[in-house]
Amino acid sequence: MKKLSTSFMLLVLMTMLFAGCVPTKKSSSEGSKSESPDPNGPIEVSIFTPSISYDPVFDRDKNEFTKMVEEKFNIKINWQFANQDAAKEKRQLSLASGDYPDAYLLVAWLDNISKVEAQKYGKEGVFLPLNNLIEKHAPNLQKLMTEVPYMEKGMTAPDGNIYALPPINECFHCSRYGKMWINTDWLKKLNLEMPKTTEEFKTVLEAFKNNDPNGNGKKDEIPLSGESTMLGDDPTIFLMNAFLPDNGKDYINVQDGKLVLAPMQPAWKDGLKYIHSLYKEGLIDQGAFTQNPEAYKQLGTPKGDEVLGAGAASHLAIISDIASDKSKAFDVVPPLKGPEGAQFTPSDYGNINNFTFAITNKANGKKAEALIKLADFLYTEEGTMMTARGKEGVHWKKGGPDDIDLTGKQAKYAIIPSDPNEKEEDKVEYGWGERGPLALTRTLRDSIAAETDELSSKGYERRLYNATLKYEGFEPKEQFNFEAAWVDPKKADEVNLLKININKYIQENLVQFVTGSKNIDKDWDKYVDGFKALQVDRYLEIYQKAYDVGK
Repeated sequence: MKKLSTSFMLLVLMTMLFAGCVPTKKSSSEGSKSESPDPNGPIEVSIFTPSISYDPVFDRDKNEFTKMVEEKFNIKINWQFANQDAAKEKRQLSLASGDYPDAYLLVAWLDNISKVEAQKYGKEGVFLPLNNLIEKHAPNLQKLMTEVPYMEKGMTAPDGNIYALPPINECFHCSRYGKMWINTDWLKKLNLEMPKTTEEFKTVLEAFKNNDPNGNGKKDEIPLSGESTMLGDDPTIFLMNAFLPDNGKDYINVQDGKLVLAPMQPAWKDGLKYIHSLYKEGLIDQGAFTQNPEAYKQLGTPKGDEVLGAGAASHLAIISDIASDKSKAFDVVPPLKGPEGAQFTPSDYGNINNFTFAITNKANGKKAEALIKLADFLYTEEGTMMTARGKEGVHWKKGGPDDIDLTGKQAKYAIIPSDPNEKEEDKVEYGWGERGPLALTRTLRDSIAAETDELSSKGYERRLYNATLKYEGFEPKEQFNFEAAWVDPKKADEVNLLKININKYIQENLVQFVTGSKNIDKDWDKYVDGFKALQVDRYLEIYQKAYDVGK
């Protein structure tokens, strides 16, 4: 019985061997060879990015730019999309759960990686430190870091590591957001000059109110208005900068390297008195503190007679329909000089506020190298134009003699207008839009052709550029920007809560003082004392440390 069993087992083993069921060294090596990735094939990388309604299709079979970069860097991108309304939440959930991609490619205005997040996930090892990768594989980025003076310093964390990459998007007209627009037709009709001081501005507003500049025989003019839901539309920011710097964000100023809260300073009190005097005399529209942007725009784009004399807005289209002839009358009021000689404008320029690209620890070795090379390409002028502006010859072209840039020179590039009759199936999908690492420097942006007739709707970019030039040079010498500060992650929640409470207190009291609900002289000391309960000293202490680290 035993002999029979042994013979039977040998027969079974021989049968299995010939049938290929018993793994041998040869079959094992052949199996691993067939299952392992092709060493010369593309490197697969997963990239998370928000999906915006006007985005092109990103897949390589539709988007020529995707196909080009995949071939250029020998990669295959597996996109992880998130609807724009849920993009930030999904990104944060992915990081919290540990189920995150090889890289994040974000859109700054929609969702971005803050400096607190960069430090937190960098120290936890989730975001790779990029210093060595940049040194070995990113020559274009290294060059850009020498050309953009604030870049390297602004993206290097206090521990010396670079955990994420920023977009360089130097939108000049966006950077001076505290603008004031005035109806120049009304100035001419009333024989008034553009105001240069706070008193001259008040005189102009009085004339707008009392001298019937719209010529309808009614006292229906609104001398000055605005709205407070959007930062650049608040008229108090423009007006207060004639007394002391007011950025309207964190209200923090720098005096000889020390951070101070502007709304606690005597000059703020002087500014409140001036603005209150305008309100008391009916020169500031009551709606400036209560209306929404839609109601505000109706004042600047009326169906009947013109009613708005001046309005605060970061750009004119907030106030008026730029396709309307009525909008042509508006021009900016340069920064006003106050009674003590103060003359400032808030500026959001020359800072690294956030990041739009990071490589995670899921991408080690060749993956990380491929991703940093991709980022390095996007930082080139060629890469930036291709991803942000589209395909050469289809969406843009090299500038010719008739193409004039914003500085008045022959343009380096010119945008090709889209064909409104183009069929959907004929459209060329190209680029990824303004997302991820970019080098839209002011030099590049200024070199793109713009319509020379700035009063036409097509010439709006030139109009904004020329308007913003009138605000250049009035920025405070030292500025603080809470978004650009390297706040200790352990203190981030604390300082954010303090900022919310302090800003609310400032804004509520500002309206009450301006409208007369509180008496500036009688209630000022009590108002200043109220900051103690809000821990303003602790607030400034945390930001002071962050400011000192970033110097």
